[in-house]
Amino acid sequence: MPTTESLLERARMFEERADRAADPITRQHYRQMAAHYRALSVEHAHAGREIETAH
Repeated sequence: MPTTESLLERARMFEERADRAADPITRQHYRQMAAHYRALSVEHAHAGREIETAH
C-alpha cells in the first residue's frame, strides 16, 4: 500500500515532467496526473486518520 509521502513524490515527479514537456497536450496530461496523485495523498491521509481514531 502506498504511503502519503510516496503519493506526493509521484505528484512532484509528474509536475517536473510537465515543466519539461514540449507540447501542451503532454504538459496538461502530466499536470492532471500530478493533481490525481495529490488528491490520492489527501484521501490516503484522511483514511489513515479515520483508522487511528477508530481504535
